[in-house]
Amino acid sequence: MKRAKLIYNPYSGDKSFKNNLDSVINILQTGGYRVTICRTLSIEDIYEEVKNSKDSHCIIASGGDGTISHIVNAMVNENLDIPLGVIPSGTANDFANHIGLHKNIDFCTKVIADGNIKEIDLGTINDRYFINVAAAGLLTDVSQKIDTHLKNTLGKLAYYIKGIEQLPNFRPIPVRITCDGKIYEENIYLFVILNGSTAGGFKLAPGAVENDGKLNLLALRDCNIVELFNVFIQILRGDHTSSNRVLYLEGKEFLIECNDQLEADVDGEVGPSFPLKVGVLHKKIKVFSP
Repeated sequence: MKRAKLIYNPYSGDKSFKNNLDSVINILQTGGYRVTICRTLSIEDIYEEVKNSKDSHCIIASGGDGTISHIVNAMVNENLDIPLGVIPSGTANDFANHIGLHKNIDFCTKVIADGNIKEIDLGTINDRYFINVAAAGLLTDVSQKIDTHLKNTLGKLAYYIKGIEQLPNFRPIPVRITCDGKIYEENIYLFVILNGSTAGGFKLAPGAVENDGKLNLLALRDCNIVELFNVFIQILRGDHTSSNRVLYLEGKEFLIECNDQLEADVDGEVGPSFPLKVGVLHKKIKVFSP
């Protein structure tokens, strides 16, 4: 039988994944897998478990984007070139949504058992990797600052509530963005660089493809409150990329420079310090895909 290491975060989302473990194991066993289960207690657990998974045929991750991101970082650090299965159990699950997985545990487990594998891109930021998004500025650190109980109780609504709290603090940030050698000097409220298409449930890069060897940058330019709300409405409609209040770029290499004290966010976790050197590794990781 093939060997699968299942690593799950018991605190992700509504914490209900553990109630479905027997069904998950049954589907995987029927698909020819012998399953080893790891219940993580810390980020360090993730890296230790991946390090001890070199005899596994695949790793299966259940959690939110942050958990999956740490597992992928650990796999790359250990040169572990085996497929990754994803069973989303977080709040937003942006990465899973982008690769065609929805929050149905049996469906996602059957995708793994079926064995269809796709190679997808992986983002790099300084000395780290990201599966979905690297960002900085206002609203981009909401997932870091939000109360875990509130997030697990209200789901995505908790992100929106926390975001509204930050609106009075909006101020433009001067940045220098270099994209594939072209320089942009801008005053912006925030920027996101996407390997996927969504962040916080919002489809910010509607044309993004998971294995095209490119990243998409969206920056919200300095504007008044009326223009700001108009941009948010355009985001909901999906036609924001044409707005003159939005800088939208597609490229392979980005350098983001800023003299202000900003915290970067990488897949919902605290990111590195500026300057940020961002790139993409084409078809770097293998994932089970519908």
